[in-house]
Amino acid sequence: MANTTVITYDRERWDQLAFRAYGDATLMNLIVDANPTVSVDDRLPGGMVLVVPIIDSTVVNETTAGLPPWKQ
Repeated sequence: MANTTVITYDRERWDQLAFRAYGDATLMNLIVDANPTVSVDDRLPGGMVLVVPIIDSTVVNETTAGLPPWKQ
């Protein structure tokens, strides 16, 4: 799987980072798993460079299928 990187904002949460990267906060485990040396704290410090796996857009669509429009 190909990867890209992202720089965290101060006090950003993993789910916020996933939403920023994928448009879907429920995919945060992909980013957590890609960064095994980073502590899974409530908030991340700003300026960290994290690996973000590049995923096919159908993965995002499958995770939100069946949800009401305001949760997609």
